[in-house]
Amino acid sequence: MTEPDPAGSSRVATARRRFLDTLAECGSVRAAAAASGRARGAWLALRGRDAAFAKAWDEALDSYVELLEAEADRRAVGGEEEPVFYGGKQVGARTRASDSLLMFRLKALRPQRYRGATDEPEPLSVRIQDFTKPEE
Repeated sequence: MTEPDPAGSSRVATARRRFLDTLAECGSVRAAAAASGRARGAWLALRGRDAAFAKAWDEALDSYVELLEAEADRRAVGGEEEPVFYGGKQVGARTRASDSLLMFRLKALRPQRYRGATDEPEPLSVRIQDFTKPEE
């Protein structure tokens, strides 16, 4: 029976940590695999056979989604700075918030309140009455 290689298990743990950290930062399995120095398929196989690793993978992706949500909130409320041009020259800048991101976040965070809110107007209901005849 061979003895476990402590240096080898340390390298595996380091690669695993690097994979999960990168996945949490960018949300890309391909980029996380590249950062870890191991093949994407190896990580997918490990996910399939190791429930604890699969849970850590899901938690890393949840962290990434939280980063995206924070960025969406920042853009929806704080806005993005855009240059203002006049006569072909930049004369200033303005900050523009995103109404669509704001509505998207409200629908996600309070679906019971904002689920029915759409960009389309309500259908118009019209009752036509003939004024040439007296009502009965």
